[in-house]
Amino acid sequence: MIAHLSGRILHASLDWLILSVGGVGYEVHVPVGTTGKLQPEPGADVHLWIHTSVREDAIQLFGFPSDEELRLFRELLSVNGVGPRLGLSVLSDLSPMEVVAAVHNDDVNTLTRVSGIGKKTAQRMILELKSRLTDFAWSPDLSSAPQGAVFDDLRSALSNLGFPAGKIDDVLPRLKAETAAQEDLDGLLREALKMLS
Repeated sequence: MIAHLSGRILHASLDWLILSVGGVGYEVHVPVGTTGKLQPEPGADVHLWIHTSVREDAIQLFGFPSDEELRLFRELLSVNGVGPRLGLSVLSDLSPMEVVAAVHNDDVNTLTRVSGIGKKTAQRMILELKSRLTDFAWSPDLSSAPQGAVFDDLRSALSNLGFPAGKIDDVLPRLKAETAAQEDLDGLLREALKMLS
């Protein structure tokens, strides 16, 4: 079973890439935005933690930039009714911090933002994962995770402007702490752009 790959990106798409490792090209499915997070120097190797999915008709590789994200992905797969594709959609639409915070805060609305997750699946995820996500690196300071519709809109706006999910995740908690009274999207966007520039 493949657990980790290091190599050069030959081709990248929105949610998959081809990684050249020792002359072999591996197709690896990744959460949307992963390629932007990796941002390798020209010719440098990238490192991906791999989940290998074996079915009767296919062997698929799912890659993540950290072992913590891989572990979260596998916890998602342990939920009844959540397969690799849906698990990947969760980590494409929500940051790992948002997933952990949503589970701990019984936040069905955040989870149902993911295409393919309805209310019942979201409730099942919360029920089955709550006790298993307490030791994740993102767990201790859940109160710092941005909440509310204005921050959801801000995340979407920054993503549409081409900023990688990792950088957005770094900025939003700081922004919320520094602009607690600011609830205007335009003002928040200006402040976020200053932080990101």
